[in-house]
Amino acid sequence: MQSQSSVVRIYEILRPALHSFDLTAAPEPLTPRQRIAFWVLAIVCAASRLPAISRTLWDWDEALFCIGMRSYDVTSHHPHPPGFPVYIALGKFVRLFVHNDFRALQTVNVVCAMLLFPAVYLLARELRLGFVTACIAGALCAFFPNVWFFGGTAFSDIPSIVIVVFAAAFLLRGCRDAEAYLIGAFLLALAVGIRPQNFTVGLVPGIIATRYRAKQSWRDVVFAALIVIVVVVVAFGGAMAATGSIERYLVSVREHSDYITRIDSFRSPERPPLWRLFDRFFVKQYDYTPLGIITSIFVAISIVGAIRWRDRGLLINFLIFGPFAITAWLMLDRFSISRFSIGYIPMFAIFAADGITRVARGSAKVAAVLAAALTIAFAVWTWPALTEARTTKSPSALGIEAVKQNIDPKRDDLFVANAMGPFMEALAPEEPFIRVMDERALPLSIGARKPWLLAEIDVMHPTGFVFHRPHDTLWNIARRHYFDVALSPIVRRAQFTAGWYGPERNGPDEWQWMPRHSVTILPPASGDTVLRLQFDIASEMVREKPAITIALNGKVLDHFVTKKDRIAHDYRVVPAPNGAPNRLEMSIDKTYNAVKHRTGEDPRDLGIALRWLAWGPN
Repeated sequence: MQSQSSVVRIYEILRPALHSFDLTAAPEPLTPRQRIAFWVLAIVCAASRLPAISRTLWDWDEALFCIGMRSYDVTSHHPHPPGFPVYIALGKFVRLFVHNDFRALQTVNVVCAMLLFPAVYLLARELRLGFVTACIAGALCAFFPNVWFFGGTAFSDIPSIVIVVFAAAFLLRGCRDAEAYLIGAFLLALAVGIRPQNFTVGLVPGIIATRYRAKQSWRDVVFAALIVIVVVVVAFGGAMAATGSIERYLVSVREHSDYITRIDSFRSPERPPLWRLFDRFFVKQYDYTPLGIITSIFVAISIVGAIRWRDRGLLINFLIFGPFAITAWLMLDRFSISRFSIGYIPMFAIFAADGITRVARGSAKVAAVLAAALTIAFAVWTWPALTEARTTKSPSALGIEAVKQNIDPKRDDLFVANAMGPFMEALAPEEPFIRVMDERALPLSIGARKPWLLAEIDVMHPTGFVFHRPHDTLWNIARRHYFDVALSPIVRRAQFTAGWYGPERNGPDEWQWMPRHSVTILPPASGDTVLRLQFDIASEMVREKPAITIALNGKVLDHFVTKKDRIAHDYRVVPAPNGAPNRLEMSIDKTYNAVKHRTGEDPRDLGIALRWLAWGPN
């Protein structure tokens, strides 16, 4: 009898999903106790965002966003394409009241993070999940470690997901309410104005709601379409205007898209097979295996139950977020999964909440206890990472402070690794510097002044000023960059001997031309060593397809014909033995002379323009 009673109880819970999924009817109204519970949870989740507020900016994209606040130009990646115009616009609005670019963007993040619980709750209710399940979904999503941490930073991910989740919820509500339909269309347009990929998240709710609204009034559909078109055109039209021209903007977006396809996507030869990345994108987004597996078990229970009972609400949950999740798995940077997965992590929160409810067999108390235990486990594990980010300055910020305090342009030359360039532009725009490749950089010109290198550290062991964050919980949540930064004196130098013309500079960029052949002496090295080169050829020579040869210590490393005017190659090599110097030779079979071609006054034969040279441990 007890078993039969349990079956009846489960059936009563699932009966709405089994027999009807009427989006034109509102979800069951809340009781007074449920309203109190909702607001208590909403306030607790909102208050919990405050301890996540990081003390300083830390990562590359944060710096680019801050530069974009001051000088918007997508072609210079201020910020990177497609420009995130709505996010920057929100930051500029807050900037009227908060007199710091980073704090303004961070304020946008924190406010949106405070609204994440109600956003996911509303979407779950519109998917016809029960009150307890919807509350669990909202709380779980808020306390996922990556969501909690990034809510206190200056990235666009949290505002993006919060606005698009609200958009999906309002669009589904729009099946019964024209005003909600229009609000949902407006929110979706704003979300697309932050990230165009959000269109895939709002697509299914938009189609469902439009199907219902079209039966009532085509005017609602036309008006909603106009809202989306106008907002998106204004957002990206503004981005194009601020960038300078439509053509420059589109070229930058296209180049960035090509870069993602070539470097980050499954087409990259250096990317692991998709099956090896499956768990990182769908199980260990915050890289804590025990909690990831527990959550995934609840997700699996939900999916099996949804298929068995044909739960259309959970099917719609997958159709909302699934396309973006699959796209991320195929296309996005595998080193930034913890952040990029925020774009689809509400799907897992909703599935997990439903799985917890199913395991509880309809008991609200049991479900609440299970959810509370999982949420507390997340909070306990995440707390040390939040404390580190909240109470200490990031190595990136400390590196810039060290530059301001210790580098005198009258006596010192500052060389900055490319990965640290945005931080110099954002936090020390008045400081002159020369851009180099990385921590292994060998500058092209070192004069009488003392040379210093500011770089993110991975393999080198620098002296000078070294700043570090522990590789513990925070290492498993944040992107694994900028945990170690150093400002150190440069002691290793390259000798540019035969064939080189003098170095040239333009702002932070430096290069050095050679004719057909050059010789460079690299310092001694030991063990597995990497040689990194970035160089140009005259654009006029590209159509002639010149052949280039790279040799080290008499051994040819590479011989190729180029069809591009900018080339970047890395070589893993064995250096000369017994601490001997290393002889690098570069050759090209064609050169360009502006005088001979009557296109300029430069009499030199120009073959290769070396821009960056790096040499050191692999």
